Amino acid sequence: MATTPERTLWRWLCLIAVVLCLGAPGATPRGAEAARILVVISMPAPSHLIVFTGLSRALAERGHEITFVTPTEKDNKLLPTKNHVIVSVQDAEVEAYKKKSVIKFLTNKNNFFVDFFGFISWGPQLLRATLKHPAFKAEINKPGQKFDVVITEAFFLQEAMVALGHKFNAPVVALNPFGLSPMVNEIMGNPMNPSWQPNAFLGFTDDMDFKERLLNTLSSTFMRTLYLMYQLPLQQEVVTEFFPDAPPLTDLLYDKLALTLINNHFSLSSPVPMVPGVVEIGGMHIPDKARPLPKDLQTYMDEAKEGVVYFSMGSNLIMEYVPAEKTTAIFNALGALKQRVLMKWDGPAPANASANIRIVKWAPQADILAHPNLRLFVTHGGLLSTQESVYNSVPLVGIPTFADQEFNMKSAFNKGFCEYVSYTDLSEEKLGAAIAKVLASPSYREAAARLSRLFRSKPMRPADLAVFWVEHVIQHGGKHLRSASVRLKLYQVLLLDVLAVVLAPLVLLALLLRALCRCCCGRKAAVVDKEDKKLRSKKNK
Repeated sequence: MATTPERTLWRWLCLIAVVLCLGAPGATPRGAEAARILVVISMPAPSHLIVFTGLSRALAERGHEITFVTPTEKDNKLLPTKNHVIVSVQDAEVEAYKKKSVIKFLTNKNNFFVDFFGFISWGPQLLRATLKHPAFKAEINKPGQKFDVVITEAFFLQEAMVALGHKFNAPVVALNPFGLSPMVNEIMGNPMNPSWQPNAFLGFTDDMDFKERLLNTLSSTFMRTLYLMYQLPLQQEVVTEFFPDAPPLTDLLYDKLALTLINNHFSLSSPVPMVPGVVEIGGMHIPDKARPLPKDLQTYMDEAKEGVVYFSMGSNLIMEYVPAEKTTAIFNALGALKQRVLMKWDGPAPANASANIRIVKWAPQADILAHPNLRLFVTHGGLLSTQESVYNSVPLVGIPTFADQEFNMKSAFNKGFCEYVSYTDLSEEKLGAAIAKVLASPSYREAAARLSRLFRSKPMRPADLAVFWVEHVIQHGGKHLRSASVRLKLYQVLLLDVLAVVLAPLVLLALLLRALCRCCCGRKAAVVDKEDKKLRSKKNK
């Protein structure tokens, strides 16, 4: 039967449809079958959840089956595809501790060392709340349950979750919502030099004076010692309790942990050496294209002739516990602006708040920052907020409160797109002056635009990069990504044993020469002394 043009066209259309289906999001991953992936996060922090859902969504769209364990309420809308299971392990005691900690920071009633040790001690509580939760136990103990890889927050009080890799004989991927930390460097084998690599928890940048380098060195050494001698033993107790047949935790961290994904980009911090097993995926949570705003917000921002200032202190801070004098300072400083102010605020607002301020309890932040009428972002300085502002070329005024926020804002200040006011020193005058300075000078927006170009200049989307490396670990494991330095003792890493062998002969030779010199000099002195006595004796006669 002759082939008609219509039949030929139909065949080509069918072939194109097959090719498009094979290459579409959610199709079977290239070079691998769809994997079963266990994603576990115990930290009840919305910012952490955003990063984890971003990676899980990208993996689900690639066709992988995701079991997502979350400390929040069960919400099947977290992931858009059908190939996932949401397991909620929400715990009232964990939420209560988190709230108490936030209130301490907001009311300046925190003691750094007491709270730091308390925070580390909170880790086992987080883990036990997840591991003993009936929903979690039912899911992981299903007959024949199997996972090809485990993704967890292994460097934020949840190291014991690496034991899930032992339970399912699967590699583990650590997803770190922050940038690098002394803990990541220690376990993954990254070179760490405190003379120029800042400890983000201190708020230093890579431009440190002598005092800062001294404090940076002492704090990094202290944190490393505390991590190895205090935090990991606490985590080991959890491993022993819930995974009694597992190897020691330190062995699990070195053997099962294949890859660490860090929510960082060198343009926002500073270039540092990293082993292949540590990959930057900063900005993974940011949508490629801004989504339409709700109609009322779209109109509000479109009609702002002088532009809009957006205010948000993030998702962890509870604004109702901000002291009254600080609340008044914030509202007065923003109320004095000629710009419209869109304010994300879930606490009580002054009854006489200025007419230019519009208060909302929730706002689509990434989409607001992409609006062309936005002039400035007043922020707490969280890493996700900083990344979103840079992505959209928006200058900042920061009010850092805790964790890495001061480091983020100091780094942004040094890069020229930010002014910041310490939360402790917050006043109407200081905040107003910082806002006025950024709004008046185009240099801040120009610096943000310059950084935006650097931040966007990547060989592939951060989400695609993260998916690539997770699939790489599924197919090949991760031992080839780990540095040999993790198997060495500290004295071996620092070459102290080599120095001892090299210096020992030199020291022995120096001691021998010293002894010979003393011996020779001693004999000569004795001869001289003897002759001197003879001369004296002759004179006396």
